[in-house]
Amino acid sequence: MNSNFKKLLFNRVYKFLQRISCKIIGLSPWAVENNIYSVSMVGSYYNFLLSVVLSVFSLGGIFDHLPNPNSLQFSLIVLKRISFVTLLPTILIPLYYIIRQKQLISVYNRFAKVDGILKKCADFKLSRNCTNRVIFGVNLLTTVFLVVILDMCYYPLAVILYGNLPTVIGGGVMIQYAMLLNKIESRFKSINSVILKISEPKMSVVGPQMMSVIQEYQFHESILYDIDNLEKAYRELYEMCYDAANFYGIPMIITILSFGVRIIFTLYGVLVVTLEITTYILFAWPVVGFRFFWFVFLFVVFTSSTTEMKKQNRKLARTICTLVDQSTLDDKVVEKLSCFSSDLSELEIVLTACDIISLDRSLLGIATATVTIYLAISLQFALLNH
Repeated sequence: MNSNFKKLLFNRVYKFLQRISCKIIGLSPWAVENNIYSVSMVGSYYNFLLSVVLSVFSLGGIFDHLPNPNSLQFSLIVLKRISFVTLLPTILIPLYYIIRQKQLISVYNRFAKVDGILKKCADFKLSRNCTNRVIFGVNLLTTVFLVVILDMCYYPLAVILYGNLPTVIGGGVMIQYAMLLNKIESRFKSINSVILKISEPKMSVVGPQMMSVIQEYQFHESILYDIDNLEKAYRELYEMCYDAANFYGIPMIITILSFGVRIIFTLYGVLVVTLEITTYILFAWPVVGFRFFWFVFLFVVFTSSTTEMKKQNRKLARTICTLVDQSTLDDKVVEKLSCFSSDLSELEIVLTACDIISLDRSLLGIATATVTIYLAISLQFALLNH
């Protein structure tokens, strides 16, 4: 009894923290009641107000204290202005959520439909794990620790706001998207497990008698029924993946660009201080260290979620091909599985951001190469000025 109560309490606290943290940064304008998502006018008004306040704040920061073009500090302050400019597109994300929220609400509400289809299968069991809770917990603790504790020890409030808001909002987008993909992936795993259990009926021996022809016919029909439901569920999940990708395309491009600029700015500052090119920038090294851990964590978690999604898709195709190759299966079952397999080849999941940036693990290599190139160019200019 105590164990069940603790689990229930933990789930409620987890859901509350997840929803309230997303609402604060403008990533959850909708309302949720009994796991049913709907448009909320209060949440939409809050997102609009958040965008207005952040727009005024960021514009003031960009034009405050114009630098002297003749000083060595000029390039560094220009980079600081660029860092401020990244706040402008980031604050458009809450507005984007207001406009496009119905599309994401539809995706979340379709989980109930998919689960209803899968529950019709004889051996269905939803694959559950703590991945989303761990991801959310680590991200929340890292964000709070960076913003509330470390940054307040070293920087004024204004610097904390413009220094962290883009990454907090962008990081929230990546974590929210990764958690959604993990929920979809768990359904793919369940489909895979049901497919693996498809086999010929075992001999049910009661004395000398074996399974009757009628029982065997009913068994085959139940398998065909399960395959139909699995295919319906798969198509729903496939459409949900692409609806989610369509929604998150623009926010992901904004997030990746914003993160890239800020990583280049931070690394540039670290290198020019380390190489004693300038002493203008003062870094709080603990803050820089934890912030890089946060950046790496976000990108690794997100790209891992998208890559695992593709792996499950390919694994399902291989599993079906293996079953089809077994000569023990009924001809109708083989035919149905073959049709399912051919559909899978046409419904391969490839997630991108607006068909521009691939969102699997190749994104890590592309991001690293891009940051390195721009960092090398910036350092060359700094060395020439020095």
